[in-house]
Amino acid sequence: MIRLLFYGILIYLAYRLLKPWIASLSSSDPAYPENHPSSKEADLIRDPQCGTFFLKQRGVEARIGGKTITFCSEACREKYLLSHRES
Repeated sequence: MIRLLFYGILIYLAYRLLKPWIASLSSSDPAYPENHPSSKEADLIRDPQCGTFFLKQRGVEARIGGKTITFCSEACREKYLLSHRES
């Protein structure tokens, strides 16, 4: 019984030591390069007009005053442009 417990602890320690090494191998997988869309462009951003959070890659962009602003929809972009045109 003690031998079984000893082997269990030994297997657990080996697993804990090898886990980071195995994870580093899988992160360098060529199927998911660092410039893969899911790694960088999956950012949630907030719409400046309505306050909704959405994926940046699905947003609608507008260039205003030399800055690129991203909106959740064309309707929010138009409302923002109208409200800032009057100011």
